[in-house]
Amino acid sequence: MNRYLLIRALALALTITATLAGCAGGPGQWESYGVDRPGGVEGVLTDGDGRPVEGAEVYFYTDPARKFRGPAEFMAEPTGPDGRYITELPPGRYWAVARKRASGSISGNLQKGDLYTREAAGPLDVADGRYQSVDMELVELTGNMLFSVFAGGGSGQAVKGVIRERDGTPKPHAYAFAYKDARMAGKPDYVSEWTRDDGVYTLYLPEPGVYYVGARTGFMGVPRPDEPYGKYSGAKDHSVSVPEGGVVEGVDVTLGRFSGSR
Repeated sequence: MNRYLLIRALALALTITATLAGCAGGPGQWESYGVDRPGGVEGVLTDGDGRPVEGAEVYFYTDPARKFRGPAEFMAEPTGPDGRYITELPPGRYWAVARKRASGSISGNLQKGDLYTREAAGPLDVADGRYQSVDMELVELTGNMLFSVFAGGGSGQAVKGVIRERDGTPKPHAYAFAYKDARMAGKPDYVSEWTRDDGVYTLYLPEPGVYYVGARTGFMGVPRPDEPYGKYSGAKDHSVSVPEGGVVEGVDVTLGRFSGSR
């Protein structure tokens, strides 16, 4: 069975079951959650040019510490041609992300060319009979989703900045990285997603502390000779002190050429 039809069939079966339960005098579908009427979230998904995105799914997570990975607690049906979605949710607090995989799958690692929201929307508080309107913009993933060290938007702390070429122009298709060790050697502890044309990055961090920040264009490993590579120059040791729950902005990095010595 087509997965969209399967989702609708399951939803219909749940509705029928809840209705029968209510007629039998037992608790209805929403009475068991302590409310008379369901609430939920609705909105429109668009791409970077403002065009509606069809066939995307919106996932709702209840625990941001999970970094919005793995199975979500709830998922809306795929968006239609107008990019709209709507779903009922039990009362509670949620964070929403949207994704559209070129493969058509509803799960798994994102791949180059897939669409996704760069940050989660939330927290969203859903209450009895109330719908929140949450529009989201999806962007194209320009490289495979980076490594398990990508923390995601629910981590609480972050550094933000712009990655630039030596002439000052923003650098697309680069990423920022952070080390806990001042030597900045080996695999970074955390990395950002790829930058877009504006060169802006957000590097999420799971805990406060001192981090040593840089940026590059190569996909991990030892930098290639002459690879665009740079370190944050706002401190002599390239460090940034990140407070609990804080976002440190202006952590810009200018790329030079990797010479074999860091």
